[in-house]
Amino acid sequence: MKLRKTCLLSCLAVGCALSVAAPARASVISFTVDPVGNATGLTPIAPTTANRGNYAAGSWLTLSGSISASSGSLTASGNFATESGQGSSGSFFTGNPGSLVSFYGGNLLANVDLYTNSISFPTGSTIAAGLYNAKYPEVANPPVPLTPAVGGGIAGTPGSAPANYGVAITLRAFVVVTAASGTGALRDVVMDVGQNGAVTSEALTGLVGNQTFVTNNNVALAMTGGNLDYNLIGNTSLGVPNVIGTTPIGSTTYTATTDGVGKLQTILLNDKKIGEEGALANLRLTVPIQVTIVNTITGSTPATTTLTFAGQFATYANDVSVPEPGSVVLMTLGCLALLPIGYRRYRRRSAGVVRG
Repeated sequence: MKLRKTCLLSCLAVGCALSVAAPARASVISFTVDPVGNATGLTPIAPTTANRGNYAAGSWLTLSGSISASSGSLTASGNFATESGQGSSGSFFTGNPGSLVSFYGGNLLANVDLYTNSISFPTGSTIAAGLYNAKYPEVANPPVPLTPAVGGGIAGTPGSAPANYGVAITLRAFVVVTAASGTGALRDVVMDVGQNGAVTSEALTGLVGNQTFVTNNNVALAMTGGNLDYNLIGNTSLGVPNVIGTTPIGSTTYTATTDGVGKLQTILLNDKKIGEEGALANLRLTVPIQVTIVNTITGSTPATTTLTFAGQFATYANDVSVPEPGSVVLMTLGCLALLPIGYRRYRRRSAGVVRG
């Protein structure tokens, strides 16, 4: 009887331990954000429209946008031009070479759950933009300064300094009249990824090892850090003053990304099964980004910037212990299912011993 009681208690202990451990199967993993796809052997290249597909394995965001400002009764608006310091007019579109592309590095937090086949993104990631370089990302060559200088410089002498993005800005009043023109530079840009609204996770589809997920506007991006330095010379005949200075544009507001397909790849490193003791795997996670962030600049000349970031964060985590989907849960349920049977047999035998 003691032996059977010991077995029953052992089974109970194992079942309870596994059932307690099961909720912890989903763990937050800190992924390394890969600027140029070194984790997949990608060679750094110049970020131009023609070869966008060649650097798709890296982490990069293109920038497009517009700006509107008011001075007295005059309101002017304009688009970012293609290159900072290389022209004061022109239309803008994503994918242009140069100062409108930045590569990103840092860490991205993701909660991977292969039991429920889901993935979620808690806040707390630190994804930092790299310094602009006309030929390669900063990991390959020294950065190239962009105008204006930190703080905006002075009228006639905007200065320059390393930056993440650079834009040429032309504000037009009455559609065709130039009200102010100059340059702007985004510096110290830091992004964070989180879930949007009441949705807590995204479904992983496909076999473990090569899975995908659709963001469905539920993954959100926040520019948690960033400064905009600007140096615009106003049209004195219209009474528009020079607009020179700097303003923080980072916030804790999360804006939903549009629909996109992300990827999660699990690569086993040894002959162990996922979930076995000593089993290790490398994870590759790609998160698509397409988001428009609106910022309000206060001061003597109020303005509104509309910044659209498009691209992706390609990340990796090495030597990660990943639980085997379903096996631990099934084992736990099996042990728990045996408990009532064992308990009834134990009660019958105990009753028989007492009657004897």
